Amino acid sequence: MARWFRSRLRIFGVVAVALLGGSLLVLPAVSQAGERPAAPAPAAEHPADRLTTSPRAGGRSAFRFTPASGDSRAPYAFVSTGGTVRAQALGKPSATVAQAKSGAPVRAAQARAAATTYKTTLTVKSENWTAWNKSLNLWNRDTWTYVPVTNPANSLSATVNLPPGNYYVAAMYGIYDVDSYMLTKSFTVKDKPQTVTLAETSAKEVAIKVDDSTARQDGSAVWMSLPNGDLVGFAGGYGVRTYVTTASTPGTTLRVHEVLTKSGSSAAKPTPYRYDLVKSWAHPLPASPITTVKTSSLAKTTTTVRAPGTTMPGSYGTVPMTGEWTGAYVATSMRFPAVFTEYVTPGVTMSRMVSYGDDRSLFPRDRSLAAGTSAGETVGAGPLAPGRRFYDDDSRRERNTLYFLENMTLGDAAGNRGADSGSTTSMRLSSGREVLGESPNGSLAVEVPSARQTYLLEQTSTQRAAWARLSTKVTSEWTFASGGPEWGILPLMDLAIGASGLDQRNRAGSAPVGLTVVPSTRVSSAAGTVDRLEWSADDGRTWTELPLTGSGAGAAASLTVPATASYVSLRISARNDEGGALRRTVLRAIAGPAVPGDESAGGTTISNVKVNGGKGLSIGTSGEVQVTATFTAGDPSGIARAGFYLWHGNFNAPDGIELGATECVPVNPTTSTCTATVYLWDVRFSLASNALAGTWRAAAWATAKDGIGFTDRHGAGSVALKRATRLTANATPEPVKKGKTVTVTGAFTRADWSAGSFKPYASQPVTLAWSKINTSAWGTVKGFKSDSAGNLKTTATAGSDGSYRFSFASDSVSAVSNSPADYVDVQ
Repeated sequence: MARWFRSRLRIFGVVAVALLGGSLLVLPAVSQAGERPAAPAPAAEHPADRLTTSPRAGGRSAFRFTPASGDSRAPYAFVSTGGTVRAQALGKPSATVAQAKSGAPVRAAQARAAATTYKTTLTVKSENWTAWNKSLNLWNRDTWTYVPVTNPANSLSATVNLPPGNYYVAAMYGIYDVDSYMLTKSFTVKDKPQTVTLAETSAKEVAIKVDDSTARQDGSAVWMSLPNGDLVGFAGGYGVRTYVTTASTPGTTLRVHEVLTKSGSSAAKPTPYRYDLVKSWAHPLPASPITTVKTSSLAKTTTTVRAPGTTMPGSYGTVPMTGEWTGAYVATSMRFPAVFTEYVTPGVTMSRMVSYGDDRSLFPRDRSLAAGTSAGETVGAGPLAPGRRFYDDDSRRERNTLYFLENMTLGDAAGNRGADSGSTTSMRLSSGREVLGESPNGSLAVEVPSARQTYLLEQTSTQRAAWARLSTKVTSEWTFASGGPEWGILPLMDLAIGASGLDQRNRAGSAPVGLTVVPSTRVSSAAGTVDRLEWSADDGRTWTELPLTGSGAGAAASLTVPATASYVSLRISARNDEGGALRRTVLRAIAGPAVPGDESAGGTTISNVKVNGGKGLSIGTSGEVQVTATFTAGDPSGIARAGFYLWHGNFNAPDGIELGATECVPVNPTTSTCTATVYLWDVRFSLASNALAGTWRAAAWATAKDGIGFTDRHGAGSVALKRATRLTANATPEPVKKGKTVTVTGAFTRADWSAGSFKPYASQPVTLAWSKINTSAWGTVKGFKSDSAGNLKTTATAGSDGSYRFSFASDSVSAVSNSPADYVDVQ
């Protein structure tokens, strides 16, 4: 299997596209700013690559590529051309989504093919070329329109017929342990065929470095901005240098985004800091695009990211908003909760994203920091509840049509908005007793009478995944009035909910939790009032009202969470003086002190769980590890979704957790066979502590198609992840006379995950074994122990020709091993 880099490039947004068998399928997703909701295509039944985009301030956009494999640390190439974004993961076909954006218009005359064209061969002269990750793109430099290039088999050259004119070509490639390249060149087509060569020797390294000897590259993105707003770019990975052509073209700008973290940081020892550095070079480019910045010249702040009820793997990613389709979040893999110091290039607006697991993301507000120290920030503080869309274009009226876009289904107490791609959302609009429209997703469009009347909008968002511990079901019931002809945002109410007294995993302890609720109304100065605040410790089966203090601008309450509660749900009712109202119910809004147990609802079952075929794994100090599990999931209505993950230590706050990519295949209408793969892409990151050796528990969960059935088994299986051991053996003398003494020496070492090297394994039981020539059976000669330095030495009496070896039988945290055999000729 190919090596995947630990750093990753994340691409984010809101209109999802999946690549399935070479065809594009639009999935239910959030609409772009200004778009009207439309009926979505059916969701894919199997995991697929997703490319999504998001509008940003000033008409700019960012995008995100999520691979079906579940990998969270791989680099991707991306390109934005002629209103189309393409992203390519390592070793995969490209997923493509078309988006409207500004750029040079394609005039009718330009669109017509010229009467005469000339064969032009585009070739790359490279020693590092790889077919796994490359792209070749071409533009007409007179109009800056994109010219499609066909390059079958990912070869070093492509052929295209071009009319006379000026052109610009760009090639990107690089993967695994080779350097990465972005080669560009301008050329002119006159009156004859020609070959245009892009040579690696023309490229120079591009990078941003710091005066901090403890920092090392965590990830980078390099791209060239073109005059029409298109860009072409490449993202490098950990330990990979990126080279670009410095012979630039007027109107182009080279940009680099470099992220550095502490050398040796890992999941067990997270980085205490993150350098977030940006540099742009406009034409003409410098001969050597490498710059070094001083830490003292940067903006400095502290960022805290809370976890949703338990320790979670995820990432913190950033992308500079530089005026074009900027493109790629460069993300640092983390385990949340996390606290780290950020050093940021001053004066650059950064879009940010916090990703939890595979589904949930929060998007802290775009930020530009001045040089010097700024106040710190906390992201992900509970209760986690919905918020408005980024650009306040969510639910509105256009003449006699009501458009509802309530798709920011996740948000934190600081007002950071977010989304949950793994949730299911439904909407219904009614007036009186008449249902006017329904939708199985987060958007709805309904034709309504022009007369003013009162409406009820109901939205339910449900997420049943074992790692999505909080806000598993959120129901919002809006009452509002609207009449036509009107044009603008609907006066829906919003609730800002805050809580004090929670820990970094949003769990309550023995001290009272302080709750605050501030109501507001969109496009209105209507006074809001909180009428009722209720809580539940049994997922909403019973509710208890809390006494409120305060009024008008907000309300407050105090709640002492029972020690036996695993979760606390909240239900809030508010109204305004214009007749509007909102009742919001958040199941599992915060976590309680108690450790949650297994869960089951309906007739959903999980059985036949097998992890790695029942065998443990011997793991060294580098490389990647893959753990495969299978299980059977069943329900009378069939299985909708399932998942699997490994955890180590305390279930409520594990010191190790790895999520799996799970695919289920129905074997009949009620039963599915599920296969999960857990990828530890880099042992030095995932297993950088010896305390993680031993038994890892397997959790498995599944949801039913009826929307009711669910099961979550925390200890459905287990697998032993053991530290690899090594033995050597050397028998002397060779040859030896029969009856004489044979001395066998060697060394016993064991993988030290904390240090990243093999170290002596002292005072451990080892067996000397012997095998007669021309046989495969081994017999025990004697047992003894390694000395204090891991050295081995023992003797045996020579009987006949054969081989000697040392063997170790394993222990709870160390893997079994045998030394290579050493043959001795007995005379």
